Amino acid sequence: MQNPANPRKTVLALRPSITIYGHTIHPLHSHKFLGVIIDQELRFKEHAAHALMKGTTYIMACNRMVKVTKGIKGKLMHRLFKSVVLPKMMYVADVWCSGLVSKGNSHKSRGRGARGFASKMAQVQRIASTLITGGM
Repeated sequence: MQNPANPRKTVLALRPSITIYGHTIHPLHSHKFLGVIIDQELRFKEHAAHALMKGTTYIMACNRMVKVTKGIKGKLMHRLFKSVVLPKMMYVADVWCSGLVSKGNSHKSRGRGARGFASKMAQVQRIASTLITGGM
């Protein structure tokens, strides 16, 4: 539902509580289901932020393993990035990332969400490539 005063901002719909056999279930803004954070508008912004946080956390952990004198080599770091960091960061990306990318194709939205998310993902990948190549 859109706010009539500002069409860009959406107003969250008020959802009533449900009572089943004396147990009251209160609605939440988002819920984690099979590892994907789903909000009530299916925008997946919270999950995108969570995926970036996971990717950044894993890359910083890999950063501590890569040392010039005594650490893992670039080839092993590349294998670690492809086998651990990417699957953790891009878990079920075909579900939550497709909405962000498809929004970027229209002229109306101008891809603000998709471009911002892609640039943040590029930062994580840039850190990984610097670690793999051993650059400064």
